[in-house]
Order: sequence, then C-alpha cells, then structure tokens
Amino acid sequence: MEPVANWLIKNRRGAQWSNTRDTAITVLAMNDYLRASGELTPDLEYELLVNGQSIAKKKISGADVFDAPSQFAVSSTLIRDGENDIRIVRKGGKGPIYFAANAKYFSLEEPITPAGNEIFVRRQYYKLAGHPTLLKGYVYDREPLNDGDTIKSGERVETVLTVEAKNNYEYLLFEDLKPAGLEAVEVRSGEALYAYELKSGAVNQKFGTNKVNQPEHVPFKPPRGGPSPGQHRILSSARGGVLLPRPDRVSDEDHTGRARWVYQELRDRKVALFLDKLPQGVWEMKYDLRAEVPGHFHALPVVGHAMYVPEIRCNGSEVRINVADTSR
Repeated sequence: MEPVANWLIKNRRGAQWSNTRDTAITVLAMNDYLRASGELTPDLEYELLVNGQSIAKKKISGADVFDAPSQFAVSSTLIRDGENDIRIVRKGGKGPIYFAANAKYFSLEEPITPAGNEIFVRRQYYKLAGHPTLLKGYVYDREPLNDGDTIKSGERVETVLTVEAKNNYEYLLFEDLKPAGLEAVEVRSGEALYAYELKSGAVNQKFGTNKVNQPEHVPFKPPRGGPSPGQHRILSSARGGVLLPRPDRVSDEDHTGRARWVYQELRDRKVALFLDKLPQGVWEMKYDLRAEVPGHFHALPVVGHAMYVPEIRCNGSEVRINVADTSR
C-alpha cells in the first residue's frame, strides 16, 4: 500500500492532481491509507533549503499534524538561471515526509505564437459594417480584421474560432480572452451556439492548407468564384438590424452538415466554450463582440484543453486591435 501512496503523492501537480475527478478519488484513497498506516500521529522535524539558504524549519507532532504549513513560497531572488538545488533535510523523527514542487512562470514574447498538442485553434476577427438597403433591409458587410487594424467604437466584430481535432475527444474547454475594449453582444450565458464541421476544401481555401496548425500569417483566400470578404453579405432580420441566428450564417458549400452544441459562458475577461464531445475533424464556432472603449488593446490567445487530460491542449496567437473614438 505504501508504494501506491508514494506514487500518488509524487504525481501531484502542485496541490492537486490532473483534474477534479482524479483529485477527488485520490483524496478518498489517501484518507483510507492514513487510517491504516498510523501516519496521523507523526513525530518529525525538517528544514527546507533552496540553493543553500534556509527557507523554513518545522517540527511536527500528532497534535498539529493538520496545522502544519502545506506550502512554502520561494522568492524569485533565490532562483537562478539553470539548475537550482532544493533540499528537504530531516532533522529528527521517523515519520514520512511527502512533498511536491510547483513552479509558475510566464512568457515575455510578443506577439505570442500558436502551439498545440492533439488539438489546434485559430481565431479570426471580422468587422460587421452594417448599413440599410432598399430591398434587403439592414445588411452587414463582413471584412477581415487583422493584427493592428482599427475599428470604431460601437461596431460589431464577429469572432470565428477554428478548431482542429486529431482524434475524437470529450469534455473540451476553449477560453477566448477578449480584448479589454470589446464586450460580448449576448447578455446571458447559455444562448444557442454550435460548432460546425468544415469541409477539407474550405479549410484549404481559408488557410492555404488542409490543417489548422500552421503559421497564422497566411492571408485570407476567398472561395474560387465566390465573393470577396468585403462583398460577403450577412442579412439581418427586420427587427432593428438584429443578426440572424447562427444556423442561417452557415454556408452549405463550406460545411459538412455535422454540428455540435456548445455551452457558452460569458465572463468579464473571456468567453468560455464547453463541448462535451468533439469528433475528429476541423470545426468552426462563431460569436459576436462589440467595440466599446477606445484605445489600443491586445487580444491574448485562445487557450483550449481537454478537461480530464490536460496534456491535450492548445493556444492560438495574440492579436492587437485599435478601437477609435467615434466622437472625434
């Protein structure tokens, strides 16, 4: 039983395991182990050293086993480039010492480049420039909004997420970090949203390849014989220029007809998209934002992962957007 407990402890990720389900099962198993092993009455003393400098000293007895500190923060000034020496030295007692190391860091690269393992994601913004017409009512021109482009406060922006799944997956989460000056058009979570499967020819026309996981500087290519991005029209309903539901925006020429329902949560900093199942293929999801606050903003990458297999994960690229003040 002790080797199993050691393996579980050594495979922690910080203070938890790979996902909520594994964490719950492991906590129950360790609870049974502690009852049988007698480790709830320890008697030990230890010291934590980082690169030769003492971080903490602690003596634990059965009376304060649950009051013992579970985490020790190491100042960044003590961490050096290359190898670091972290030691836990026993000063006395015979009780076992369990430990795990958790490091947090961030990248300084700009712009952030896309990456992925098993799943890959791209994000493209389109400006929806609306205007009234005599016969068709209120229509929107769909124009690509690329890195560094400018839109006006009050204009709508369509967000298109293209996801490539190398296999069949369950319980995927994609979090699209919004630019600070843009807000979601929908007012509540859970509104109808679907992922539609793209045909291989449509993927090749959009990205110049049949794969999503390619450098994102490939220019947009309109379908052969079809309208250019600036000419493509999206009709609105007759009520105040409200955009039509998502299924009406899907072109049969580009999609296979397969669709997956997506649960959408609108949060302050991001839009979270949950899929319970996603078959192998290339899928497209769309939702709208509205430019509100003038300024220069960074849209941090879309990040996605399998909720119960975190190793299956991806991120898109960073995009910079300028919002102009219409009052000037």
